[in-house]
Amino acid sequence: MFATFLNIFKIPELRNKILFTLGLLATYRIGFVVAVPGIDQKAMHASTAPGGGGWGDLISTFELFTGGNLTQSTIFGLGIMPYISASIIFQLLVTVIPSLEKLQQEGESGRKKIQEYTRYATVGLCIINAVVWMRYLGDQGFIFPQFTGLWMGMSFTYMVMSIAILTTGTMFLMWLGEQIDEYGIGSGVSLIIMAGIVARIPHAVTVVATMVKEGSMGWFSVLVLLASFLFVVAGA
Repeated sequence: MFATFLNIFKIPELRNKILFTLGLLATYRIGFVVAVPGIDQKAMHASTAPGGGGWGDLISTFELFTGGNLTQSTIFGLGIMPYISASIIFQLLVTVIPSLEKLQQEGESGRKKIQEYTRYATVGLCIINAVVWMRYLGDQGFIFPQFTGLWMGMSFTYMVMSIAILTTGTMFLMWLGEQIDEYGIGSGVSLIIMAGIVARIPHAVTVVATMVKEGSMGWFSVLVLLASFLFVVAGA
C-alpha cells in the first residue's frame, strides 16, 4: 500500500492535481479560523459549545454537514450549505419549469446557464442566512457595544458589513469547490465538507478520552461508538 501511495506522486499530472487540491483545502482551513469582526467570540463560543444545550448541539451538527464554523462566527461560518441548497432547488425546478428543462437539454451551454442561476440563488440564500444569524447574535448581546444600534440590535453599517463578509465567504468556498472540480481531484464540495469533519476528529478523540478518564463514559460505550463510526463510513 505504501509503494502504491509513493507511485501516485511519481505521475506528474496526478501529483500536481493532489497538491493543488491540498493547497485549496489548506486555504479553506485558514479562513475557517478568521473571525467576523465585532463579535464577542468568548461569550458566543460558551453559549454554542457542543453539549451546552440544544442550541449548541444544533449548531455543532450544522457545522458538521456544511463545513462552516458558527461557534466562532468566522468568515466561512455559513459553510457551503447555501450553494448545496441552491443546487438542489434548481435540480427540482428543472423537472417542473419547461424553460429550465429546455435549457438543460441544450447541453453544455444550457448547464452553464443553470449553473449561473444557481450562483445567483446562492447569493440570495447567503444573505437570508446571514441576516437571520446576525439578528440572533444581536439579540443575544454577542455584538460589541461600539457596533450596536437600533437596526436589529446593531448599526446598519455593521450589519451590511457582516452580511457581506459571510456571503463572500460562502461564495469563495463555492469557487474553491469549482476549482477543485476542474483542476484538482475529487468533488470539491464533498472535500470541503470532509476537511471540516476530519479537522474535528482530534478534538472528538480528546473529548472521549477525557470522558473515559473521568468515568462518565465506559469502555463498552467507546466500542459501540467506534463500531457505529465504522458502520457509517462503510455504509457511505
